[in-house]
Amino acid sequence: MAVFTITGATGSVGKAIVRTLQHHSHEIRVLSTRKSLEMTGATSYYWNPATNEIDSDALEGADYLIHLAGATVSKRWSASYKKQIVDSRVQGTQLLIGAVHRMKKPLKAVISASAIGYYGSDFNRLMTEDDASADDYLASVTKTWESYTQKFKSSYTRSIQLRIGIVLDRGAGVLGQLEPLAKFGLAAPLGSGKQWSSWIHVDDLARMFVFAATQSLESGAYNAVAPAPVTNKEFTKALCRSLKRPMLPIGIPAFVLKAILGEMATLALMSQQVSSDKIVTTGFTFHHTQIHNALNEIYKT
Repeated sequence: MAVFTITGATGSVGKAIVRTLQHHSHEIRVLSTRKSLEMTGATSYYWNPATNEIDSDALEGADYLIHLAGATVSKRWSASYKKQIVDSRVQGTQLLIGAVHRMKKPLKAVISASAIGYYGSDFNRLMTEDDASADDYLASVTKTWESYTQKFKSSYTRSIQLRIGIVLDRGAGVLGQLEPLAKFGLAAPLGSGKQWSSWIHVDDLARMFVFAATQSLESGAYNAVAPAPVTNKEFTKALCRSLKRPMLPIGIPAFVLKAILGEMATLALMSQQVSSDKIVTTGFTFHHTQIHNALNEIYKT
């Protein structure tokens, strides 16, 4: 049994990681900005990056830190909110770095969330961990965050960044936004529908975080995506099929998305065909490799 400390544990991915750890009987500690948080099977500790507060007991004696916390990018990008997206990641990571450096016994590994937004948008290129970052806003956010989480690395501690694609989880993230539309028969491809979507089932992602910690992966970035990217049109069609609803035959024009979402329309229109080869070569196996099967599993009940 190992001791894991987790930030961002109340989100969709965090909850899945907690379930995975509980299945393997690991000790779970959760850092939360809510002082009264109660989570079954886990011990809660308080932290507040905005005020530079952290309960160091959350880390003392822990083997691994899983760092997920950061403001969501799935919210309209005003100038002030764009700053909050960056600040939440930098402040939280800086606070953790200080606390980690004060630990009597060093961590074995820190596994941090990142995102495939690092690579920008391209309809033709297969994106790998060796690629340079793009020069847009999302790439800047992920590059900055990784520059801080890399500081966890030492001669004792591995630091791994998982660049996460579209996470498939019922009622959360992208599916949480698309499900209501699909159920009313209003789901349609976004823009041309030809843009690539690199996705991962939430349970595979949770297993990957635990695997990256416990299987002695080398420090560095790994793409957290399933091996079979699909186009946005294929993604939408698969969702509608799983929900037994028709898909609208005409896509939603890019200018309409931009009018509704503003700059955040970038998330809907960007094309990212991302390779999972690096994580696969470490021995990690996906349980969900095809979009149809993954969505059918999510909506089987």
